[in-house]
Amino acid sequence: MAKLALLLALTLTAIVAFSAVSAYRTTITTTTIEDNGLVPPVYDGLDNGLIPPIADGLQDNNRRGSGEQCGRQISSEQLNHCEMHLTRPQEQQHLQQCCSQLRRVSEQCQCDAIQQVFDQARQQGGAGQMQQMLSKAQRLPNDCRLEVQDCPIRSPRVV
Repeated sequence: MAKLALLLALTLTAIVAFSAVSAYRTTITTTTIEDNGLVPPVYDGLDNGLIPPIADGLQDNNRRGSGEQCGRQISSEQLNHCEMHLTRPQEQQHLQQCCSQLRRVSEQCQCDAIQQVFDQARQQGGAGQMQQMLSKAQRLPNDCRLEVQDCPIRSPRVV
């Protein structure tokens, strides 16, 4: 009888220990968030609603690709006709080839490509040509009928 009681006590202890150990479970939940590159709205904490994001920063984010991503697509050899189009006065023969070169660049990197071409052309041309080169660069999206229609070109001031 004592053996039976001991066996029963050991069995009961084993069941309690097993159930205590198996009661702990770990659940791992992962969440994937896709970043679309847009600035999220910011709430001001009052009943006034949203604080609008800075307009210039938002426009640049939508028109310009990431420097690393675009840098891989854009090389000076790929855009040599665009540079020739900007640097040579009254030179239209390179425009069609420049447009072809720009179309090979993804839409999100086209403004970066035009900016890069303008920067290179500016280094070669004189200050007197800068306004003409800037004007040609700003017209490229329209002249080439690119998907992107407005590329703000950054240019240093000429005094």
